Amino acid sequence: MRIKSALAAAAVASVLAVASAQAEGPSAWRVTRGDVRVICPLTVGGSFDARTSAVRGTLTLTTPSPAALAGELAVDLKTLDTGIGLRDEHMREQYLETGKGEGFDTAVLSEIRLPEAGPGFSGRTRFTGTLLLHGTRHPVSGQAEIRREAGGAVRVDASFPVVLADYGIATPRYLGVGVKDEVQVRTSMTASPGGVAAVDR
Repeated sequence: MRIKSALAAAAVASVLAVASAQAEGPSAWRVTRGDVRVICPLTVGGSFDARTSAVRGTLTLTTPSPAALAGELAVDLKTLDTGIGLRDEHMREQYLETGKGEGFDTAVLSEIRLPEAGPGFSGRTRFTGTLLLHGTRHPVSGQAEIRREAGGAVRVDASFPVVLADYGIATPRYLGVGVKDEVQVRTSMTASPGGVAAVDR
């Protein structure tokens, strides 16, 4: 479940980065860097992180203000890393079920909207989108901070909650200790106009 949440978060973050960049002018944007951190709170207190940088995708601006984007951003769920091999294996095989293939091995974010963003926007904004995770599509929403960088690139730091039950993911349990049903996703993404993606790691 944690892996799924992490992937979902990664996908959403990627989309946010591209969406923000597109609000300025270029019609097509591609993710060039992405780091996702999924904070998984435990039922007994404390938490652990799941991380990945395997994010790819291209988005096209369809409406400048408020910003609306066509296209998809994808995260390879098989790359989620919690720092413990056995825990990673359980998440991928038992909870995310990545072995089922399409719709399960990759999280995909689409239909991105930034209702408060327009041409040249910089600052904090809400975002919405549709996340495909564990074979299920569900709306997601959160907050993003957009910063413009040299060369026309845009950096986006985003955060949002993911409820595992929304995607039919059973709450992980091991020896009486489990993960809470809602995890928090935090991510940093960079999107560039036109360029070749550099995150297929």
